[in-house]
Amino acid sequence: MTESFNKINNLLSTRCATFKLIEAGILHIVLIENSEIDLEESKLMQQQSQLLTEGKKFVALIDARTKVFVTKESREWGSTAEAQKNMIAQAILINSLANRLVGNFIIKFHKPVAKTALFTDETSALKWLRTQLSNAK
Repeated sequence: MTESFNKINNLLSTRCATFKLIEAGILHIVLIENSEIDLEESKLMQQQSQLLTEGKKFVALIDARTKVFVTKESREWGSTAEAQKNMIAQAILINSLANRLVGNFIIKFHKPVAKTALFTDETSALKWLRTQLSNAK
């Protein structure tokens, strides 16, 4: 597994995503094109999120406007309290019908612990996340 940490820029990466704390309490996760996110990768991604947020409550802006494959085990685990430790809410950016179908499937059938919403534009997603973060304080 490849991972790196750049302390100067608060930037982390795995083989499937990059992570950056873009403002206090808001983690930006960008999924990498044609990645396969299995259970091991999901657990690593959760660890990276905890590292960047220093174990504090946070919200996540997840840029999923790319083609990725997420295994069934990863989808199931990713919606649990363990996987979403300290996560208040997640806004998932989408740009296609396929992304919307997968996102809605996860929301309806896996029922993530953290509030989850799909967005087509980053501005609306960030506004919603800031509200969720503020309401949690």
